[in-house]
Amino acid sequence: MSRRNSFLVLGLLVAALVGVALLAIPGSPIHKSPTLGLDLQGGLEVTLQAVPPPNRELTDEDLDRSVEIMRNRVDKLGVSEPEIRKQDPDQIVIQLPGVSDPESAAEIIGTTAQLELFDLEASLTGPSISIRGEPIESASLYALLAQVQSRVGDGESDAFYVVNTRTERVVSGPYQTEEDAERRANGPNRDIFAVPEGMIVVTCGEGAVVCPGGPQASGVAPDRTYYYLFKYEPPDVPEMTGEDFVLSGTRADFDTSPGGGNRPIVTMEFTDSGSDKFQDITRDLHIRGKLRNAPQHFAIVLDREIKTFPQIDYTDSSLSGGIGGGRAQIQGLDSLQEAKEIALVLQTGALPVKFETLDRTDISATLGKDSLSEAWKAAIAGLILVAIFLLIFYRFLGLVAVTGLAIYAAFLYATILIFNVTLTLPGFAGLVLTFGVAADANIVIFERIKEEVRAGRSMRAAIAQGYRKGFATIVDANVVTAITAMVLFSVATASVRGFALMLLIGTLLSLLTAVVATRAILALLGNFGWLENPRVMGATGEGLPKWLRWDYMGRRNTWFAFSGALCVLAIAAIAVLGLNFGIDFKGGTQVTFRTPVPTSLEEVRAEAAAIGQADAVIQGRGASTDGRYTNFSVRTESLTSAEQSELQEGLAEAVNAAAFGAKNVSESFGRQIANNALLAILVSLLLMVAYISFRFQWKYSVGVLAALGHDLLIAVGIYALTGREVSTATVAALLTILGYSMYDTIIIFDRMRENVPLMRRASMRVIGNVSLWEVIPRSLATTFITLLPVACLYFFGGDTLRDFAFALLVGIGAGSYSSIFIAAPLVGVLKEREPDFKRRRDDLGALEGVTTVGGTLETEAEAFAGDDAQDGDEPLADDDAQRPAPVTTPAGPTSSKRERRRQRRATRPHGRAR
Repeated sequence: MSRRNSFLVLGLLVAALVGVALLAIPGSPIHKSPTLGLDLQGGLEVTLQAVPPPNRELTDEDLDRSVEIMRNRVDKLGVSEPEIRKQDPDQIVIQLPGVSDPESAAEIIGTTAQLELFDLEASLTGPSISIRGEPIESASLYALLAQVQSRVGDGESDAFYVVNTRTERVVSGPYQTEEDAERRANGPNRDIFAVPEGMIVVTCGEGAVVCPGGPQASGVAPDRTYYYLFKYEPPDVPEMTGEDFVLSGTRADFDTSPGGGNRPIVTMEFTDSGSDKFQDITRDLHIRGKLRNAPQHFAIVLDREIKTFPQIDYTDSSLSGGIGGGRAQIQGLDSLQEAKEIALVLQTGALPVKFETLDRTDISATLGKDSLSEAWKAAIAGLILVAIFLLIFYRFLGLVAVTGLAIYAAFLYATILIFNVTLTLPGFAGLVLTFGVAADANIVIFERIKEEVRAGRSMRAAIAQGYRKGFATIVDANVVTAITAMVLFSVATASVRGFALMLLIGTLLSLLTAVVATRAILALLGNFGWLENPRVMGATGEGLPKWLRWDYMGRRNTWFAFSGALCVLAIAAIAVLGLNFGIDFKGGTQVTFRTPVPTSLEEVRAEAAAIGQADAVIQGRGASTDGRYTNFSVRTESLTSAEQSELQEGLAEAVNAAAFGAKNVSESFGRQIANNALLAILVSLLLMVAYISFRFQWKYSVGVLAALGHDLLIAVGIYALTGREVSTATVAALLTILGYSMYDTIIIFDRMRENVPLMRRASMRVIGNVSLWEVIPRSLATTFITLLPVACLYFFGGDTLRDFAFALLVGIGAGSYSSIFIAAPLVGVLKEREPDFKRRRDDLGALEGVTTVGGTLETEAEAFAGDDAQDGDEPLADDDAQRPAPVTTPAGPTSSKRERRRQRRATRPHGRAR
């Protein structure tokens, strides 16, 4: 790069950095703040699956209409920057970051939202209505169902509950078939209760102002959930559904009519058929009220929960014929907020299909704040450690790399702001990991520059040659990382997509800063005389120490046997111990929380048992003090929203639990996640093999597959041995391991490919060893600098990211080993079978002493390393960056046959020129 171009590039970089500063500094005209995901600011995420009616297929119109209704509902909740999107053919994902009451939001948007209107007193049945026709509430679902079990005939129900007869609590349900309930009824004191045919269970809880029965009499809002039995005989009962409403005409308002007093009301507008139905209902309510001399009500029910139950004034004779005209209003409300909540229920309408909750994650604001603090610590610590390593190991080049890393960090932050990338906790993990990616690209090039300096080139020539020779390597290495990120983004769940997106963005930006920014800086500084000192550049010594110049290719059987033994142990661990699959794969409910003081597992287990969760798996997380913890995880079978709330309230009261996080995953969604994980791994492997076969040769792809299989097996085996939980984050870690294992392998393969035409008479054993000697320092440096930010994730990223970081630590270490000891020797075995290399090996057999290990192997490398160098006695000019560099091997640079003979006569070991 010329000085003029370098000045131009640096000028553009400075202008871009000024723009980044204006984006980041509060008070500037273009200031923007990053968008935080729900796991960093608290909130709710729900994944819903559409379940069409029997004998009807789900259509795109059904899903589009459902998304529209969901979006209307969310907009009226007042949540800032919600996200609602379709996923797969039949799923909707709703994310509400920052929502203050996740439980209430889930009740409104996270369910099927079927709106029904019942004639309350006429629809109540069984123990839920008194002889005088008054509603009777039941505080226990178990007690309510126990009173009607004699009415249930064989197969005459479509709602079954699993109950605990000892604690007299409902354990789970409802299930559509008795067989489904029986599968969950394993255990002591378990029985099955059913709802009689033609009846449904309707609840009334904290979302209502008052509930029918006892709570209504005192006018006090309910502080618990009450249960009722309603008749259910469509199309007669319920009398109306959400399809009978005109959504645009239903809203909260004020009564401005004479005598209205400007009090809050809810206006309702009906369709033509809905108007007729409403008139019939209100006429019957008025007549029955006069006969009984008591107000009668119609109940507005959303997803089988009573939201309100307005009454008809039976003393008003003008209502004797019912309320017609297509419009009506609900009066007598206590506040505008109550009016808005009722209007919201009516405005949502009925969804065209039912929805089942596949996955639900609740994050409290406190937990989100703590996670954000831990993520920042990990990011800052990772950046500092990478910078220190670069400065110590590369000296002045390290200073340039740190400058490039700072530019990279600024551009990465600007990209997040400009494209409004939502930062999630896995996304922060990807951000920390990209520090290693950005530094790796510089290391690949800097090691090349150091080689050129050791070969006697001037600094300007070394920089030019280093970038020219290293560019193809870093492109190949970063392409496979990008492939991994893209596959992960396309098939992963929403929580892991943030990690994949940050990894992809970081990979692309690292290429920009390494190839453009640092090169421009070095090009401007390359003419300074003090840079010619090898000590300043960290280019002293001979590269790889002699004690590490093993015969890696010749000892391949030893490496293969050792790796085979490790793989057998991993398979045995997986087969015998199995994997600890989390709820992401098995389904269920997992609640995490913190306590202000260390608490024993027994206290938490006792509280879980007291509320009917005796079978829950209780785990302490993080450091322990005398067997007590401050971080806990409670994993149970799938809980309803009410059961989850009861569990959290009980834990808060018993052990002062706080900073709750909860995740609910259905079994079917768990199977889908597992299938997607396997698909992601297989697709990544196929794409990587295809790329290697295209860029190199199919024989290289065999080495790649063996190395990747080895790394995955070792990582999974260690998970089995340690019993760590396998989650979707683990799958992301495994896919990242694939990318980084390929990164090291490509660096080695690229040097082998480069040396094959340069060493035309050398055997594959020699070419492989020389290539490894040349790149092992670079491979170890890239591995170490990647492990530094991952270690920061492990120690500072909190419990959420610790398992993820653990998998990366294991996998990246295994990847570094497999690239050197598995992939390269295996490619050597395959290449040696080619006629050309087979002939070379036979020719070398006639040479005295070259078949032994040690110095004679280096003598062989020296003898054939320069076969492709230019003939002639004049060495190349040091400062001529345009002419080809001398061929550099562990035996030293050569420029002609006479020069090589002179070097072999030199007295120093291996004739290395000084």
